[in-house]
Amino acid sequence: MNSSPNTERVRLARELHDGLAQELAAVGYRLDQVIGDTQLDHKNRRSLRELRLTLSGVINQVRDEIFELRSNTNKSLDQQIEEQIATVLAGTDITYEISNTAQLECSNKFELLRAIREILINARAHSGCTEIKIEIADKQITILDNGSGGVTQKSNSFGLIGVGERLALINARLEISSLQSGTAVRILF
Repeated sequence: MNSSPNTERVRLARELHDGLAQELAAVGYRLDQVIGDTQLDHKNRRSLRELRLTLSGVINQVRDEIFELRSNTNKSLDQQIEEQIATVLAGTDITYEISNTAQLECSNKFELLRAIREILINARAHSGCTEIKIEIADKQITILDNGSGGVTQKSNSFGLIGVGERLALINARLEISSLQSGTAVRILF
């Protein structure tokens, strides 16, 4: 049996497609049926449409993940980081800025991009931020948000545990500095 990283990526993409992606699509179709019910009042229809829009965004993210797992892209790490940010923050009022002082070369782009994605999702979902800044420097990526702060590397934060595990696989580490005025997350590799 071939246990190369590419084989594992294809297997994971197939599992995501055949499992999670299909189930999410089925929930979406059922939600469409409920929204189309003529007996549904306007207020509930509006709420359900908002829920459907959110679900569509999740489905698109899963499809993007499947595509990324299956493709061996020749895009630079910098380009892929910018695409990740745009995808994660799409449909929000959060603005972002990228300052790049180094051309990143990393043989473990997949793990690094997934770690960045999780950090961005956490900032979007939990910080209440309106702005995210990404600073790319030699062997370091810093993600700053202007949210409420309070992020710690606590033991029961599965997202941060996963990020730490991903980074450990590529001999990188995570540093978090969080105040009430925002959070700085540094990936050092």
